[in-house]
Amino acid sequence: METRDWSLVVFTLLSQAAVGAFLTLLVLRRLAARRGAVASGGALFVPLLAVLIVLSAGLFAALFHLSTPLQAARAVVNFSSSWLSREIVFGSLFAALLAALVALERPAAGSPRARPWLGGVAALAGLTFLYSQTAIYLLPAQPAWNSFATPAAFGGTALLLGILGVAAAQAAGGLPPALDPAPRHGGGSWTTVRGLALAGLIVLAAELVVPPLHLAALAADGSAAAAASAQRLTGDYGGVFLLRLALLGVAAAALAGVAGSRLRSVRRQPTAALTYVAFAAAVLAELCGRFLFYAMQVRVGI
Repeated sequence: METRDWSLVVFTLLSQAAVGAFLTLLVLRRLAARRGAVASGGALFVPLLAVLIVLSAGLFAALFHLSTPLQAARAVVNFSSSWLSREIVFGSLFAALLAALVALERPAAGSPRARPWLGGVAALAGLTFLYSQTAIYLLPAQPAWNSFATPAAFGGTALLLGILGVAAAQAAGGLPPALDPAPRHGGGSWTTVRGLALAGLIVLAAELVVPPLHLAALAADGSAAAAASAQRLTGDYGGVFLLRLALLGVAAAALAGVAGSRLRSVRRQPTAALTYVAFAAAVLAELCGRFLFYAMQVRVGI
C-alpha cells in the first residue's frame, strides 16, 4: 500500500477506537451512577483526555491522505452530497465536544449539570461520525467494500478496541471509582474487568464469523472484481489473513482467561497480564484487518 493508504489505516483505527472507548466510558459511568457512585470534579478528566489524544492523533493522520492538507476545511462545502464532507464535519464536531467535556472535567471547573447532556450529544456525534466513515466505502464499484463486512469491520474495531482499551486501563488501576459499576468489596474493579472481557468476547465471536460470510458473498457476486478481491485476501495476502485470525484467537483465549478468573488476590496480577495481552493482540489483529481492507480494493471494470 502507498503512504496515503497507511494514513487511512491509522486514521480509521484510532478514530474508531476513540469512539468505542468514549461509548464504553459513558456506559460504565451510567452503570456506576446507578450504583450510587458520585463523580467528583476531575474524576473523569484523565480518561476523557486519553480518548481525546487518541482521536486527535487519528484526525492528524488523516491529513496525510489529502494531496493538500491545508485545504481540508474546504471539503465541508459538499456536506449535503458527500459522505467525506460529513465525516469531516462530524469528526470535528465529536472532537470539539470531547474537548469541551475534558475542559468541564478539570478539577473545580464547569457545571456538573452540563456534563450529562453534553456527553449524550458527543456520543451522538461520535456515532454519526462512525456511520459517515462507513458510508464512504459502500461503493457499488467496489464489491469487497460494498457489503455488510464494511460496517461490521468498522463497528467491530470501535467496540473491540474501545472495550479492551478501557479494560486494560481498569486492570492497571487507571480508572476512577466513578467509572466502576461494581461494588468495591469482593473484587471491586476486577469484576468490571471481567464484565468488559465478556463483552469483548462477544465482539470477537462476531468478528470471527464475518470473514467466511464475506468470502461467500464475494463468491456469490460473480464479478471479476469480487473474485480478484477474494484472491487477494486468501492468496496474495493469505499470510496476513491467517495472522489476523491467529491474533484474534490469542485475544479470545486471553479474554476467556480473564472472564473465568476467580479474582483472588494472588491471581490479580496474572489476570491483569491477560487483559494486556488481549488488548495488544486485538490492536495487532485490527491493524492486519484494516491493511487487508484496503489491500482488497479492486474496482469493477479494472
